[in-house]
Amino acid sequence: MRDKLGLLGFLSLAALAAACEGRITDAAGGGGATTGAAGAGGPATTPQVTPPTPADQMRIDMMMQAANPDLFALAQKYFPTTDIASAPKRVSRLTRTQLDITTKTLLPAFYGTTTAVSAVPPDPLQTNYEYAANLGFNAANFTPYQKWVDGIAAAVRAKPASLIDCSASNNSAACLQTEAKKLVARAFRGGVPDAQVQRFADFYATSFAQVGAADAAADLVSLLLMSPGYVFRDEVQTDVTGFLMPPQRLANMTYTLADAPPETLGLSSAAPTASLQTSDAVQQTVDRILATPEARAKLLRFFMSWLEVRDADDFTIDPTAFPAFTPTVAAAAVEETRSFLAKQLSAAAPNLKSVTQSTQSFVTQSLAAIYGVRTASATNLVDLDPTQRLGIFTQPAVLASHSGPTTTRLVKRGVFFVRKVMCMPLGAPPQGVDTSIPATATGTERDRVATVTAQAACVGCHAVINPFGFMQENYDAIGRWRTTDNGLPINAAIDVSFLDEGRLMTTTPVDALKGFTNSARFKQCFARQLFRFYMGRDELASDDPLLRTMFFDFANNDEQAIVKLLRTLGGAPAFSQRTEAP
Repeated sequence: MRDKLGLLGFLSLAALAAACEGRITDAAGGGGATTGAAGAGGPATTPQVTPPTPADQMRIDMMMQAANPDLFALAQKYFPTTDIASAPKRVSRLTRTQLDITTKTLLPAFYGTTTAVSAVPPDPLQTNYEYAANLGFNAANFTPYQKWVDGIAAAVRAKPASLIDCSASNNSAACLQTEAKKLVARAFRGGVPDAQVQRFADFYATSFAQVGAADAAADLVSLLLMSPGYVFRDEVQTDVTGFLMPPQRLANMTYTLADAPPETLGLSSAAPTASLQTSDAVQQTVDRILATPEARAKLLRFFMSWLEVRDADDFTIDPTAFPAFTPTVAAAAVEETRSFLAKQLSAAAPNLKSVTQSTQSFVTQSLAAIYGVRTASATNLVDLDPTQRLGIFTQPAVLASHSGPTTTRLVKRGVFFVRKVMCMPLGAPPQGVDTSIPATATGTERDRVATVTAQAACVGCHAVINPFGFMQENYDAIGRWRTTDNGLPINAAIDVSFLDEGRLMTTTPVDALKGFTNSARFKQCFARQLFRFYMGRDELASDDPLLRTMFFDFANNDEQAIVKLLRTLGGAPAFSQRTEAP
């Protein structure tokens, strides 16, 4: 039996390659996922929701145009495509966070202090997001994941009756199989056929008789957690209208919006249809998901990823150049940003302006010197100087994440704003051009950047990049306010003409940030970045109708309602439709 377990474990992981091609093959062998809800006694009923038509989208566009013609014109500018097309089918591996939440829900008695996030290294980043579309295991993350699973299996081996307890029936084969089937069905979240669930149950019952309760329980958990049916989530099974089948559709909603399986949120993978039967039911389910702590926790993860805030140990600040930025201060800076975001996002209807234009934050004693304040508090918001600080972009953790080792790196700061905050096109530096900034003894960093980037090969891109860096020159590499650089006065003035609202001329970072974060370009970029993070992919031209609606809802009347943006995303038919197109 132990040799058989090793073989099955190998087969389950070898099958990951098949899963990447759109097939889910379980550890015990055999076919792909079906449209039924595993263990639920038969196939699930397809919800009676009709797919949108071009006429439907035209009506939506006409309503938006009538409500706010000027804003609708901007929505069309940024998201011009009118053709409706579903996203391509795909199979996604669960992220480390999703593995943690899923495993804790499945095995609460055995989920220990070692998490997948701490045990498994992060995947390579794609446009700075840990995309769910990272499908494969490699040498860097496979062995740590296997060791993590082994640790959980060892905990199960120590308390097998806490996993499956059939002592009341004298461990009858019928009870062992019934309880094993329940566990397997929960693990696979309705994504595999009943016959496949039965094979796992048969394996457990046979193993129980041959090697005993402890090893049988540990073996079953190992197989489940190493199986593609557990590690992967498919968006492949669809009905004739292109909607994902009920188990896959519900899982798509809960994992996309909250990084959790349906059961974590009080929903059922085994009986998903009631949550999806009508358009109203779908919207109610989306609202229910978005109201959960798991959904707000994912929203916080989005902001940390969007802002590219480093972990405390990952800052590149040179301690010799900036001795004040100790490990304690670095950790406090990251915690400040997390606490600030958690506070602002905990509101019933959080508004983006409360994040980008607040003049308060949590300033602990460790950060008091960085902020130059006398009052410190880790539990209450502290008022900051409104002439120096405005929202998340002036917090030390955000500034230091795009600085260093020895300078503010104004170009790096500018590139971050161009790419992630304003979503403006940016090409690669011309070949053969020296992109280094000379470390001369004279002039400010702005002076040096302006001189180097004034050459003809650079000026096109840097006419856009530089203003975003120059407006932040009052903040040194660790986020302290300063009025001089290299003994010379700071010049934070900018003059840009690429905003839809017209020319923007400012002399302070606060005024510049107000202008940028009030702009339509910023708001459409935020909608894009949120879409990319939650959908786990870059947008396609066929996503324009949905993004057009998301942006309009977000920007109309300057609401900037963050959860409403997610509500529009999760409730849209396009969110749950898939096509065979590549």
